[in-house]
Amino acid sequence: MGKSKSIIIGSGISGLLRAYYLASKRDTDVIIIEKNSEVGGLLRKLDYGDDYGVFDYGMHNIMETGIQELDDFIFSLLEKEDWQILEGENRDLAGIYYSNTLQKNTPYFDLRNLEKQEYEKCMFEFFSNLKEEDSKSKPKTDLSAEEYANHRFGNYIASKTIIPSVEKIHQKPAGELDYMATIFTPMTRVALYDAPLLDDLIKSDVLRSKLAYSHQRELPLNLSSGRKAYYPRNYGMYRVIEALVAKLKDLNVEFKLSSELRKVNLKSNKVDSISLFTGGELIEIDKIQDFVWTGGIPLLGRMLGVDFTGLKYDKPLKTVVVSLLLDKPLDMAGLFYFFCYEDGFHTYRLNDFNAYCSGAKRNGLYPISIELLMSDQQIEESKLSFEEIAIDELKRFDVLQGGTEIVFAKAEPLESGFPMPSKNNISAIRNIRKQITDMNIGNIEMIGILAKDNLFFQTDVLVDVYQKSN
Repeated sequence: MGKSKSIIIGSGISGLLRAYYLASKRDTDVIIIEKNSEVGGLLRKLDYGDDYGVFDYGMHNIMETGIQELDDFIFSLLEKEDWQILEGENRDLAGIYYSNTLQKNTPYFDLRNLEKQEYEKCMFEFFSNLKEEDSKSKPKTDLSAEEYANHRFGNYIASKTIIPSVEKIHQKPAGELDYMATIFTPMTRVALYDAPLLDDLIKSDVLRSKLAYSHQRELPLNLSSGRKAYYPRNYGMYRVIEALVAKLKDLNVEFKLSSELRKVNLKSNKVDSISLFTGGELIEIDKIQDFVWTGGIPLLGRMLGVDFTGLKYDKPLKTVVVSLLLDKPLDMAGLFYFFCYEDGFHTYRLNDFNAYCSGAKRNGLYPISIELLMSDQQIEESKLSFEEIAIDELKRFDVLQGGTEIVFAKAEPLESGFPMPSKNNISAIRNIRKQITDMNIGNIEMIGILAKDNLFFQTDVLVDVYQKSN
């Protein structure tokens, strides 16, 4: 009759890790179903041949989770000497481009850069707001980005920092964006003071949660998480994916690539079988013991016949990754990346691979990438190609050394990129997820981004997978 089957929909790192635990602990046939022709999700590679080499889909590294067993497993995927270990002051150096200036000392808003009168007003409001915050008991998950920003720092600071920044990134009023829009980039603290005054202030847990260290390279170890980050010494996060895939194949995990899920069939409150279009034909897979979903929650809802009546949907912006090669390194003071909050730019983030990977350079050239976020209207009305937009903005950031030549530029619009964290979308996802949960389907499991509230960052996703696997 054959063994029962564990089905994983999606082959990003969360799906691959879940497949590993299932194959290690269950006597089932584990099958990974992926609509693309290669595995890895956003950790797969962009390959431009021998002349230009491979690129990541933006900035990715592996952050320690704090769970020893999980961290040991991930670290074991490559030999010790094949990892570049990022720790201490060089764990995660980031900046922001704001007020037409690249802020290199901290990725949080540095209010010390304001005019004296504005700065003093920010200081006054910061402490005045502390008195009122305890009385504002509404859960942050019910707040818009605007409400959360005002709640956390007061209206004046919010109007100078979080509100214009989330509106620039997502091209929506902050009142229409969910609180989650404020966690995608570092917006939970502000820099107000230098050490040693700051060292005294942050002895208070409340103040420590809101005040950023003004010089990230000087952050005392006792104030950091102490967790390391890892990146392959020989450039490319795809190396981690390939190593994990090799382990899965040793465990006889089956991969069905370029495959489209057509139907999910329920029986006795369980996923009993699925219909799959693969290899040019429609097949059915039955005897399903585990059904693990790593894709978007709305698509799963449609597969299960969830009622979408009354739910509103805001289309996400188009994510375009532009890979570039330069003949000179960037002048960014060692920053790994920076976020762009400035109006007039489509850039979401600029990534300098050379800053955190000694093996990034190839053929004497330095790889970087620029992630663009654009609406359909902006794309339609633009007279420039994506490559031209990225190059123009790169020059305007003023991070190129004099005489730098841009040798190569190639844009890749992503089929599914950055989510739109609007109130409508987050509310709809919560509604759909609840309807799925209320169906009490015994063998279905949701993992990955937004499988539960506030689940977005890779480290948190991996922890969630580990906990559900154990």
